[in-house]
Amino acid sequence: MSSLHFLAILSPKPDRVARVEEIAESVSNYVKENEPGVLQYQWFRTGTEEKPKIVVWEQYADQAAVDIHKSSSKLAWLVETEEKESNMLEPIEVLPLEPFAGWAPQS
Repeated sequence: MSSLHFLAILSPKPDRVARVEEIAESVSNYVKENEPGVLQYQWFRTGTEEKPKIVVWEQYADQAAVDIHKSSSKLAWLVETEEKESNMLEPIEVLPLEPFAGWAPQS
């Protein structure tokens, strides 16, 4: 079975980017230390100062790893924090990715 890939797209409010980056560090550290089925979990900045975007590239060993991530207390904390702080201009969009061409390093 091949790994599963996702792309999450976040649209933070321009004045909340630093806070979203703090949240990203906390979530990333948790995932690295507690979710061995996550093979890749990287956050990237893109967009402009007026329209910032943050993109998260996620790769999981299998569906069980995805399920563990989705049900983790840290992901629940991320959602609760967003509900309380309203750091985003729009809801987080998570896109499943289906590789069809190209290559990646083999592990």
